[in-house]
Amino acid sequence: MHQNLNILYRDDLLIAVAKPSGMVVHRGWANDSTTVADILRDGIVGHAVHAVHRLDRGTSGVLLFALNPDAARFVNDEFESGRAE
Repeated sequence: MHQNLNILYRDDLLIAVAKPSGMVVHRGWANDSTTVADILRDGIVGHAVHAVHRLDRGTSGVLLFALNPDAARFVNDEFESGRAE
């Protein structure tokens, strides 16, 4: 399901993808067999990814993932401080 995510941006620290409606970002209360994070980890990046924000299952849109914990902390700090929009 949705194995071909549209990659909008990628560098050494971040990857942005277009999340289709109906798909969850990462494991949570639901027991979905496939998540966006799974596809990135297993089929595109090859290692753990860190969502820096979420979109509801029914919402499509751009998702940003950090490719390491330090980048995730930095981006989260930027969002929390209001320096990123």
